[in-house]
Amino acid sequence: MKDLLQFFMFLIIAYKTMGAVEVIYARVGDNIELNLQELPHSFYVRWFLDKENGHELASINHIGGNSIDSGDIWSGRLSISSHILTIKNIQDENFRTFVCRMSDNSNTHNLKTFILIKVNVSMNEAQPLVPGDDLSLNCDLKTQRKLTIYWENPTGRIEPISALVRKKAESQDNGEWTCVVIDNGKQNTFRFSVSVVDFSSTSKSLYTSTNLPLTVPFVISPNNFVKQILSKIGRVEWVFIPKTSSIQKTIFSISLMNGQLKNLEPHRGLRCENFTKGGNFSLYRKLSREEDRGTYNCSITFKNGFILSRTVHVEVLQIIPSPGTELISGHHLNLSCSTGGPLDTNVKVKWFPPKTSSLANTELTSGHLIIQKVSTEDSGRWRCELGLEPGLGQNRSTLTSAVIMLKIEPVLTVWMLVTICGAAVILILLLILAFILFRRRQRKMRQLRHRLCQCKNPKPKGFYKA
Repeated sequence: MKDLLQFFMFLIIAYKTMGAVEVIYARVGDNIELNLQELPHSFYVRWFLDKENGHELASINHIGGNSIDSGDIWSGRLSISSHILTIKNIQDENFRTFVCRMSDNSNTHNLKTFILIKVNVSMNEAQPLVPGDDLSLNCDLKTQRKLTIYWENPTGRIEPISALVRKKAESQDNGEWTCVVIDNGKQNTFRFSVSVVDFSSTSKSLYTSTNLPLTVPFVISPNNFVKQILSKIGRVEWVFIPKTSSIQKTIFSISLMNGQLKNLEPHRGLRCENFTKGGNFSLYRKLSREEDRGTYNCSITFKNGFILSRTVHVEVLQIIPSPGTELISGHHLNLSCSTGGPLDTNVKVKWFPPKTSSLANTELTSGHLIIQKVSTEDSGRWRCELGLEPGLGQNRSTLTSAVIMLKIEPVLTVWMLVTICGAAVILILLLILAFILFRRRQRKMRQLRHRLCQCKNPKPKGFYKA
């Protein structure tokens, strides 16, 4: 009874797949799977090349027996399971017909044919491309079948329905292009990587502080191709517009004709590294400064006339204490944490006082902090942080932070006591010295009067007769 059920099941499968033909599209080097989908419990499967009873490639059965062609052509590239024949690293000569014969204990058999068609996806131009260069992509298939072929660009937009794309390269063309082949409703996709030079997609706003280094990022992508495009570059220029002004100033410029990098604003202390190594056109300084606030632009002019440009807005956070960082306990203190202008609505300030401060557990979110009377507990490290307000289910992200050290002395410090005691000692010594001088003067006056009164022949008082 069991064998009878298996026989009827196989008949149903055989009816569904009688003379079935499956077309598979692949490229040289791909791995492909020839899938039989379903088999009866007791099965015998044999794979042939080109036709039934042609050159046998592999076989397998339900009791565990299997064999694979170990010839030089297929060595290490074939593997078989009950339902699937896998071919690895398919080569030009492998785009042929594969026939599978399936049978059961009743010797009833069925055939399934797989036709492999080669797809060749190519680009006429050498990579990488510079914006403005020609871009030609071709999705070529050697078949007479009625197909629909089109391309999707890296942004997902569908190009005009055609196996061939011809256009001028743009920055957004950099990335994975997809050739889509539709045969009888079944879609096959083949990816092709196109490299078009562009600045990397880092944020256009940079937040730093006077406690941190300055790095204005201008990085070319793909950076490993920069040496190959040097011959296509005519000029590179870095321009700066201060936040407090609209006057444009050229910082650096270089002409690839003579290869000389000119520093036109040396007083700014900025430096630019050798961008030919890794496509890094960034500007650097050891520490950021207040005057670094503004807009930076790097432009690359190619010999085909196309200009590749990127702009970065730099915000420098600074803490300004008034009247200063060294105060006496009880004095008034203003702390200002600012980038020199209004902040974006989603950017907020947060203060982190020293742990000993009475304000340590207070939520301080104002850019201007007023402390009416400072105390020695307020001495230490004060940090001001700029952060993006969290969205739904997100945490607050830090943009940058600035730090200052406050030194608050008590009203009577040790040095003040030493100074007062010293002054008192000096005053006492001065009084003692004055008293000594005064006594010595009195003694001298008495001695002087005594000497004036001593005579050898004193004359008697009154009149007398000689």
